[in-house]
Amino acid sequence: MPLPPTAEGVKRETVTRVEAATVALASDQHVFRFDGVSSRTFTKCEGTVCGVSATAEGVDGALQQALGNPRADFGSSHFSARLKDSLELKPQAEPVDGVTLVEGFGQRSGERAFSAKFFGAWLDDGAFFVNETTLTVRDGRGRPIGIGTVFDASALGVASTGVPAPVRGMSATWKGMMIGVDVSDAVTRGQFLRGDATLVVGDLNDPDVDVAFGNLRGLETGARLEGRTIAPFENVPLGGASFGAKPVGGDNYIQGRFVGADHAGVVGVFERSEVVGSFGGNRQADESTCTVRIAPAPAMVAIPANRSFAR
Repeated sequence: MPLPPTAEGVKRETVTRVEAATVALASDQHVFRFDGVSSRTFTKCEGTVCGVSATAEGVDGALQQALGNPRADFGSSHFSARLKDSLELKPQAEPVDGVTLVEGFGQRSGERAFSAKFFGAWLDDGAFFVNETTLTVRDGRGRPIGIGTVFDASALGVASTGVPAPVRGMSATWKGMMIGVDVSDAVTRGQFLRGDATLVVGDLNDPDVDVAFGNLRGLETGARLEGRTIAPFENVPLGGASFGAKPVGGDNYIQGRFVGADHAGVVGVFERSEVVGSFGGNRQADESTCTVRIAPAPAMVAIPANRSFAR
């Protein structure tokens, strides 16, 4: 039997996937200050570069600044730097259908101090994450306005090109995993959860996407979350190798990309039912139905664990 992955190996494999990515996806950031004030900071990504703005009106400008100035980029390069600089990773004890979940944590002292933890998982050509960061929250001019906790999700990968093509049958299925965090105003805020993820393209000649999340459990406890559901996303437009979209400030969306050769994997981010999360999965032949089935996906950010506007 293969030896279980080491913390060093998990970090190396995570960094490898982050640095190989050609596309990154990021949710908005949900900010909860310790004085009770809550807010949202806004993200927009192009390629692997992501800009973050304190206002919806400023997000386009933040992205343009990030494209021209690596110090303003909160995309995959920022996440990679944090992985190498401040974060430690460890494998979860129990692999899921051959996919190793990872847990990350870290802190930094000084003027830009923070503490962070995140959960994620890998695909061959991608990863996805959900993140929690505690730090000094700053306004649009960079002035500190209080200590707070920021929750967000990200996903990244080596982007596929073109629409998925038929393999034997005329439909395709990717199965994997979603991970998320509760961003409600209830006592459950901050609870990490995970579930099964199933993505189906029902007709590859006229494609759109259905995505369902089920079997929700506490990510840290493993306990089934009885009565908690996330409604499926149905008939999501598929354009080339991407689907869905993240509107500025939206709280009910899904955005995903197929990754790897022959669309072997899929990663994405979403927000629905007061959960911000990410998901991923693998495409496999299903001999019984001639469609494709997926091994649970690994997870990560396209986006950086600590890429908070208030860095």
